[in-house]
Amino acid sequence: MRGLYVGRFQPIHNGHLHCIKYALTKVEELIVVIAASQYSHTIKNPFTAGERYEMIFGSIKEAMLPIDKIHLIPAFDINDNSLWPYHLKRLVPSFEVAFSNNSFTTMLFEMAGVKVEHIPLLEREQYNATKIREKIITDEPLDKLVPKYVISFLKRINAKERIMNAINSLDDPRKR
Repeated sequence: MRGLYVGRFQPIHNGHLHCIKYALTKVEELIVVIAASQYSHTIKNPFTAGERYEMIFGSIKEAMLPIDKIHLIPAFDINDNSLWPYHLKRLVPSFEVAFSNNSFTTMLFEMAGVKVEHIPLLEREQYNATKIREKIITDEPLDKLVPKYVISFLKRINAKERIMNAINSLDDPRKR
């Protein structure tokens, strides 16, 4: 059986990794969708799809998960919620179950006839990408929140500067 797990991974954190590990106990193969792949260099989506792919792939390898059972697929958002599950279905290999704890996502998949399995959460408040991005710009430690690979990757691409540039840009809605 093949499953589907969707996230923006801005960046991937230990909560995401927990979800991937859990899903792999339930299915033989897992499709990991890198959602909103067309967005980057913004406050909410600072990293490119390619960078997110690298962070996910490196984290999966570091955790010694079976990479041969995982398919990483970037997917553009289409800004039409009711069509979004069908959009994903046409982009990825067939799957029998989607893994999600988001009630809205669950509703959309179920309306599209997809079985949804919920994942036991791992301290959701702590593993929150928005809070992690805030910690990046304040130089707070990330070692308990993200895989080691991600920490070194974020340093290599100078993630703090990128996020700060997005905050300071003229397009920042907080400046309006």
